Parts: sequence; C-alpha cells; structure tokens
Amino acid sequence: MDNLMELKKELVDYSRRCYERNLISATGGNVSIRVPGENAMVIKGSGSAFSDMTTDDVVLVDLEGNLLEGDKPVSKEWRFHAGIYKVREDVNAVVHIHPPYATAIANKMDHLPLITNHAKVYLKDVPTIAKAASGSEELGDFAIAPFDGTERVAILMEEHGIISANVNVRKAFFLAEMLEDTAKIYLLSQLIK
Repeated sequence: MDNLMELKKELVDYSRRCYERNLISATGGNVSIRVPGENAMVIKGSGSAFSDMTTDDVVLVDLEGNLLEGDKPVSKEWRFHAGIYKVREDVNAVVHIHPPYATAIANKMDHLPLITNHAKVYLKDVPTIAKAASGSEELGDFAIAPFDGTERVAILMEEHGIISANVNVRKAFFLAEMLEDTAKIYLLSQLIK
C-alpha cells in the first residue's frame, strides 16, 4: 500500500472539485477509490466537509466496512461503495454526491432524460433507484443492483442524489459532472415553449 497517500490526495482533490462545481454541499455525499491489489478502499470519513477536506478526513476501510486506518468514523454509505467494487472489477472509483438538478429529476422521473449526444454516448442509461434510509442495507442493495452484470456508469437516487462509477476517480467525477449538466439542460429545456 505504498501509494496510499497518493490515493488519499487524489480523493481530496476530486472531493473539493465536487464542492467547487456546486455538486455537493456541507458534509453529505462521499467519494471512494479502490486500493489496487487490496480488498480495501479509501473513502471520505463521516462528518467531513467536501469544501475543506484534507487527507486526515480520509479513512482506509476494507470491503466489509471495517476501519483499517484513520481517525474519522467510517462513512455510513460504505456498503454501496464496497458492493459496487465487489460486482464490478472494472470500477476503481465511486462518486456519490447530491447535485441539485439531477436530484430534482431523481425525485420525479424513473430515468435521466439523455437529451444531448454527449450524454447518450457516455452515460447511455441512467435509471432512478427507489428511496431507502441513508446508510441502510436496503439502500446499499438498491444502489448495487443496477451496476451488477452491466456496464452502467451512473444512477439517480430518489431523494438522495447520484452515484457515478468508473475505472478511476477522474472519469467518475467527469461522469458525475456530465450527469448534472444533462439534468440542468433537460430542466431548462422544459421552460422553453
């Protein structure tokens, strides 16, 4: 695990980018990165704010939710991060955030309308999962299922935001950003008659 500090720095960088792009506020949401060659991930510790995160806010957790390193409590959403890694060997980063436009669509629609060519190519299909209590096993199951056995890269979560997943945190972040822009374009298009 020689590169653990580099993974933590990368997680902090992209977490702060989520805040700077208005994709998350306060302490909600979390980003994780799989530790290469290990049954573990680094993830934002519970109660840490995206806006001023440091590597001290990142914890090392195994894929069963056990804290391996760090001073913060394990994120209550660890289940779906770990579960996605378990069902998708190609995924090495998961971004869970609460962007306002995509969350609004998640509360009213069963899929994200893909109204741009870019979204159709990269997002392909973005379903909405049902709501469940934050941190619950039920929410974990709901969030993992759409990624299992598919090449899906993102989902909407009713009353809870989005999840994007990809081969690295850079690509997972870009997908999350694209998803929010697609949601914004769709909602603005509804104002034009």
